Amino acid sequence: MPIHVRRSRAAAAAVAAGTVMLGLLPGSAIGADAPTTTAAAKAHDPWTQDGYTPRPGDWRPYVLAPAGHTVTPVRVLSATARGGAIQGDPKAVLGNGRRAVRLVSTGDRTQSPLLALDFGRDVGGRISVKVAGASRTPPRLHVCFSESVQYAATAPGDNNGEAAQAPGCDTANIWNGYPGQPYTYDADSHTITLDTAKLPATLTDTQLRGGFRYATLFLDGPGWVDLGAVSVKFDAAPRQKSPAAYQGWFLSSDDELNKIWYAGAYTVQLDTWMSDTAKSWPYATGEGDHADSQVPNADPAKEVIFDGAKRDRIVWQGDLAVQVPVTYLSTNDTDAVDNSLSSLAAQQLPDGYMPGESLVGPHNQDEIRTYGEYVTWFVYNQYQHWLYTGDRGYLDRWWPALTKATAWLESVRAQDPQGLIAFGAVNSCGHYGYSDCGHETYVNALYVRNLQEMAELATARHDKAASGVYADRATVVKKAVNDQLWDPAVGAYRLSREIPGAYPQDANAAAALTGVADQRQASSAMDYLRRTSWGPYGALTMAPSTPNASIGPIYEPLPSGFEASARLGLADASGAQQTGGLDLIRTFWGYQLSQDPGGTFWEKADLAGQPALSQFTSLAHGWASGPTVSLTNQVLGIRPTGAGFASYAIVPTPGDLTWAQGKVPTPHGAISASWRANGGGFTLATDAPRGTTGRLAVPTGGARVRVTLDGRTVWDGTRAVGGARVSGDGVNVYVDAVGAGHHTLVSHKALQRHGS
Repeated sequence: MPIHVRRSRAAAAAVAAGTVMLGLLPGSAIGADAPTTTAAAKAHDPWTQDGYTPRPGDWRPYVLAPAGHTVTPVRVLSATARGGAIQGDPKAVLGNGRRAVRLVSTGDRTQSPLLALDFGRDVGGRISVKVAGASRTPPRLHVCFSESVQYAATAPGDNNGEAAQAPGCDTANIWNGYPGQPYTYDADSHTITLDTAKLPATLTDTQLRGGFRYATLFLDGPGWVDLGAVSVKFDAAPRQKSPAAYQGWFLSSDDELNKIWYAGAYTVQLDTWMSDTAKSWPYATGEGDHADSQVPNADPAKEVIFDGAKRDRIVWQGDLAVQVPVTYLSTNDTDAVDNSLSSLAAQQLPDGYMPGESLVGPHNQDEIRTYGEYVTWFVYNQYQHWLYTGDRGYLDRWWPALTKATAWLESVRAQDPQGLIAFGAVNSCGHYGYSDCGHETYVNALYVRNLQEMAELATARHDKAASGVYADRATVVKKAVNDQLWDPAVGAYRLSREIPGAYPQDANAAAALTGVADQRQASSAMDYLRRTSWGPYGALTMAPSTPNASIGPIYEPLPSGFEASARLGLADASGAQQTGGLDLIRTFWGYQLSQDPGGTFWEKADLAGQPALSQFTSLAHGWASGPTVSLTNQVLGIRPTGAGFASYAIVPTPGDLTWAQGKVPTPHGAISASWRANGGGFTLATDAPRGTTGRLAVPTGGARVRVTLDGRTVWDGTRAVGGARVSGDGVNVYVDAVGAGHHTLVSHKALQRHGS
């Protein structure tokens, strides 16, 4: 898919400035200059081949992660002489045997030639440059980084003046050049120190840069430098020997959905780093970019999962709500999950409040009580870890923290005579993307789910009394939400009691996902959002016409992921709601893949479909990877229902797809599924390891169908036969207590009704 008009404008501007552009790529493609890319390989590459047709079993071409931990640029993006000169072939930096290219400068960095390289997709790590020689008094050699061409500052006004300080960089420092503020010093380029007595040599940057697709080499001072091969030590996912060797995978009949699954998995990998590579904010004036702080309470010998590769580079509770299941379903890097969750859990305050982020630096310490919403995500994340891993020791270790956090949430709710949480009185009104102190649908729906999760965890710990208390409380809060915040006239949930005329995405998606809404309410709420709140690039946080709301219309990937999942989860025999969920995924996430850098997902987008924080926006932000989870858990249908997949369900949601297949790693071994819809029937083939028991399902399309399990009829169209544990709800036919091994469940063409 072509890069949108913004990239074309960047190319035109570069030509006008005297830049030699050496070929533009599609959003996530491997470039024509890649030395090892053959025509045959391109013909079987879904990221470069238009009209690529997925083939069952052939999922590896979709993987974006490198096979090892060294990556090289795929092409020279541009070579611009400016006030100096470029002598020789710029492609020498690609390491293809060409002689070194010489950069010559007669002045400072504003006059230096610029040599911009493209790595083909977002990467991260320490850059290495082969330097063949330099002038007797060498200039300083700098490298600038950017996740996109659009925000690689080269024109005088770019990024609020960044081009004069750090040409080719985007902005990774919140206190210098944040959108609307001037860029006053070079806080983003890295310096490669030259010692002419030790040349030629391959020199490696002492600091990593997380999250960049483009690297621009420039000089600061008069002189020349001869450059050869450039590479990056890919430091993301450092404990994964081969980042491309996924343990879980997904594939379907839809090429775009496949790309979205793998882009989500890669985004989370690109956010996974050693725990001593965090950023401590703020930088002092004049301080250069660095990512070398230790995440408090994390094991320094293990990875953690940061919110974004470029920034903030800290661990966040809300981001982990998406990143953790993505990790389980792709790389299964449970050490990174354990380390991330426990580092945050250890920060709990004496009253039970759980900070939303790693308390790395002064800025994070200042926000210690900002995000009340994120206390609910702490409970959710710990529950998910239990569900996917069944790690009883981990649960027991953090059970006291879970009970204290839930008690803190309940203490806030107890302050309201009408029985709903609002965070104003405790000064914790911050959310994933806005601030609101009211009694909201969104937060209270999340709390209902927490209570249900705590009831299940208490049961697992054989504490029936506590389980009953949590379950009863969930019922009470659920009723309060529906009594006070459901608007039957509109058919949707209000933002809050204080702002009753707004019906936002997060409120309605959360109510549907958590079961606060019944099927009728959930379907009505999704219809309302579709009518009022969808724009050209996806689903907006709020209908544009909404007055006096604390959250304006914008494209936020976190609640958009919730909405897509909510739509896929609706019981709908026609499949229209599920197809609507797939359409949302294709629209919003497919659009991002068509944009620079391609292959990773954004922190957020504005109404024009551009990165919402301009040059500061993280374009590899893990909380945007929700479809990776939805496509496995809901579309393919594999999800855990008991601790560590001791029990599981495979309930496909086909929507408008004709087939899907994949694998999920579990503590017992992998669970595989493959399904195909054909000629009015549906076939599901599964394979599960010993120690697991499953629920399998096939959709009926609302018709009477005969269902066979391993060739034996178990459902005659209206009831179970042969003693099997089978049931139907008008949408699916379910077979329970299915043992380990290979099984095939088939729904046969609709039975003819009597009298027809």
